[in-house]
Amino acid sequence: MDTDNHLPPLDPNWLTPLRQRFAEIAARRVPTDAVEDIVQDTLGIVLAKGPAEAHRAGDTEPSLRWCFNVLRNVIGNWYQKRRHHETVENHDLADERPDALAALAADEQARTIRTAVAELRRQRPDCADWLWSMAQGTKAGALADQARIEHSAFYRKIYRCRRLLAEILQRKGVSP
Repeated sequence: MDTDNHLPPLDPNWLTPLRQRFAEIAARRVPTDAVEDIVQDTLGIVLAKGPAEAHRAGDTEPSLRWCFNVLRNVIGNWYQKRRHHETVENHDLADERPDALAALAADEQARTIRTAVAELRRQRPDCADWLWSMAQGTKAGALADQARIEHSAFYRKIYRCRRLLAEILQRKGVSP
């Protein structure tokens, strides 16, 4: 049986100081233009679900702890929405970037990678050859057989080659 519909409304004298406290807390945690929205959303939840919460606790008003948890959750939801919006906005800006700028960035990155691979070839020519062959689709097992190296030992060598290339790229400012 649903008794939530028959619960008495919350006392407005109790809500006024609660609203002021919500505004003070929200003002310390979110930008000024979002404070009123957060307070209103929180009060809406407190008014809608507060009587049932109070009834469960055997009181006339919901506990302050419950009310402040609602505020905390509304603030957290606001930050999640903002983060999602910023991610979508940044994605949209990347899509709108002129092709020439994208091509320039790709050329710069390709040039950096080529110099990193050249440095790898100077340090470990076998690594450069193996990684190039694998990038072209050759299986590591086939390369191990070709080099007459036991497969497990070859996989360790490939791991070290990749790690060395990653270190070179990081020194050049590219994260692999």
